[in-house]
Amino acid sequence: MNQQTLSNNVSSKADARPKVSVIMLNFNSKYFPKMCVEAFYNSKIEFPFEFIAVDNASTEPMSIGYLEQAAKEGLVKLVKSPKNLGFGGGNNFGAANARGEYILIMNPDIFVNEDSLGKMISYIESHRDVGILAPKLVYPDGQVQDSCRRLMKFRDLVIKRTPLRLLPGLNKRVEKYTMQDFNHNEIQEVDLLVGACLLLPSDLYREIGGFDERYFLFMEDFDLCRTVRKAGRKVIYYPEVAVTHNHKRLSGGSILKLLTRKVFWHHVNSAIKYFWKWK
Repeated sequence: MNQQTLSNNVSSKADARPKVSVIMLNFNSKYFPKMCVEAFYNSKIEFPFEFIAVDNASTEPMSIGYLEQAAKEGLVKLVKSPKNLGFGGGNNFGAANARGEYILIMNPDIFVNEDSLGKMISYIESHRDVGILAPKLVYPDGQVQDSCRRLMKFRDLVIKRTPLRLLPGLNKRVEKYTMQDFNHNEIQEVDLLVGACLLLPSDLYREIGGFDERYFLFMEDFDLCRTVRKAGRKVIYYPEVAVTHNHKRLSGGSILKLLTRKVFWHHVNSAIKYFWKWK
């Protein structure tokens, strides 16, 4: 589908209230936003929508340059934060501009397939007790990502992120927490979902206040799931739809290497806040 066709599709839906507001958060994501937007528009969208791209104070030119051009062409509504608000804060910033009945939180490294969004919305509209719906996430090599979780202890996260997960007995804890015993082709209510691609009713999102912005990075998706469940709504893993997640796995490597990574300490900081909140 060429750029002119994409623009025509946007303008034909612009006057109606969107069925869904897509929120894509960018922070120095290079070429991924372009690929994400193009994949979205090449899927079948049979209802009004809006695509809100949030730039979280990026410093590299590739992604922000593309999004500025896409905004001129009417493909996205670009909103820029003057500072990096983190994952939760950035998505909340985008959601504040959303008009849709539903909000789709979608990372820039997510590529939806044909009719992905239509199937997700159809399910959630026929199951009004659902508060969050997430598709199956699949790596580019075809491997299914362990994107749903059971409630865990702090030590389970430590084991998963370090070579401790290789020790007999401890690896069983990781397998249970990451639901590796679960058939990932079955629709099921779960405790927690990875936040790379989440669909929520917008009224519920606003009712619960969106993401807790005390988390800068990591754990805000799990926190959101628990908040939704506390509000009496279900968290559903929905493998009838599979989307490609071009995600780099974080686990692995030596303890020393892990301790020198800034992203690891973001995870630790968020985990402490999460377990203190939900103790």
